[in-house]
Amino acid sequence: MVNLSYQFIGLILAAGKSSRMKVDKAFVRYHNQPQFEYAANQLMPFVEEVFISGKENNDYGNFEVIFDQKEFENNGPISGLLSTFQLYPNCSIFLLGCDYPYLSIEVLKLLNDKFLESKKSVCFMNNTNGYLEPLVAIYTADDLKKLMDFWQSKQTSLRHFLESINPLILPAPHNNDILSIDIPTTL
Repeated sequence: MVNLSYQFIGLILAAGKSSRMKVDKAFVRYHNQPQFEYAANQLMPFVEEVFISGKENNDYGNFEVIFDQKEFENNGPISGLLSTFQLYPNCSIFLLGCDYPYLSIEVLKLLNDKFLESKKSVCFMNNTNGYLEPLVAIYTADDLKKLMDFWQSKQTSLRHFLESINPLILPAPHNNDILSIDIPTTL
């Protein structure tokens, strides 16, 4: 059920194909629980509600699941963000991919604190390659309104969108903090 009073929600991206991983990354257990659940629990202290951008026929426990809307599906992470924005058009969204097992609550707190201070979208930059990390980021409601125009111009890269909105960019405390695990490994 859509609660229109929310101002700041969390979204865990767990609907990916996991083609490089060969198993569904959302259910890999790095911390004695499915990774989607671990990520969601990390976001809970910072937002009013955490949602899972998930796949049909998967069990996400007690979390409310948002499925990709037909018009957006099969376009990667932007699909989940756009589908959520359609339901919650006035919310800022703390976005987190499900495949960041090294990410600590302290790093998420840093991101959240800078968002609250600046009132701007905020993200980390990879210290090695200089890329912005769009899947560990907070997007303001105002910037998310621009996402639809971006999408309608046939663009699907969240990194390019993030670059276009002039976010507050933070250096990653450590590159492992924003390391996405895309191939089978152990911590």
